[in-house]
Amino acid sequence: MSISTESVRVVILGDEYTVKSDTNAETTRKVADFVGKKMAEAPHNGSSRDKLKSAILSSMNIAGELFEYQARCEKNDEVLSELQDRVASIVGRIDDVLNTHD
Repeated sequence: MSISTESVRVVILGDEYTVKSDTNAETTRKVADFVGKKMAEAPHNGSSRDKLKSAILSSMNIAGELFEYQARCEKNDEVLSELQDRVASIVGRIDDVLNTHD
């Protein structure tokens, strides 16, 4: 089965890009809007060198946010695993109690 790619035109900081992606056009536009907002937050004077610097700083900020979310997900996975172990232990004890009264 082949993955379908779609070309979507997006504008980031006034520059138009054609992006080929295997995600739908709406998602691609949302990603482009997010990147554009992040780049607008980074300092720049409008020159291409400043746009490159802005893109790099924005990429670093986005990657930092990604790493934070990944760390939270890992922590949540650990907590979920601990809760599953506790529930399994409680269910085991309940089963033991019910089985001794049969």
